Amino acid sequence: MSGLLAGVATYTVLLTLLVSTAEHLSRPAALAEALATHRVLPAPVAVATLAIASEALLAGTGIVALLRGSGAGLLVAVLVGSAALFGLYAGYGLHVRSTGRAGSCGCSRVELPMTGWVVARASILAGLALVASFLSGSIIPASRADASLAVVLLAAATFTTLLWHLPAAMHEPAKATPERPTPARSMGITEGGLPG
Repeated sequence: MSGLLAGVATYTVLLTLLVSTAEHLSRPAALAEALATHRVLPAPVAVATLAIASEALLAGTGIVALLRGSGAGLLVAVLVGSAALFGLYAGYGLHVRSTGRAGSCGCSRVELPMTGWVVARASILAGLALVASFLSGSIIPASRADASLAVVLLAAATFTTLLWHLPAAMHEPAKATPERPTPARSMGITEGGLPG
């Protein structure tokens, strides 16, 4: 059971980092623009570049470690680094929300506001990375192609998809309430009392 949990947690974290890197690279300015809008960090372009590079490095290194099937120390370092990165994302999102700063989260190509669901997703991913690092001895490597790896990959792909779309799925844009007609307006009478 610990092999399944460790494997799903590991592959979910790495797949999410991979998806996040791809989303950021498809629209590179989105994260920097969001950081500039929040007005929390200095040099938003440099911070955005560092964040995207960190995601790419962690994803790539983790995938290589899983494909080689050796280097458990390297995989643990990737998982601890991922937990720290997602923890920073969660803390930043919490700070932005608590200070009432508006703007996009900058976490994908789609414009999504910084909601509690963005913070929840980052927190869940940080927790998954920590769980995987503690259970790293039972992670199924990608080099072992068998039924258990297939189950882990299917479950991880499902969790990655669900977590990635969680903020968008839970976001309800504010709807403008339609102006209700008054009896005078419905008869075409203007404010001056004359028919319009």
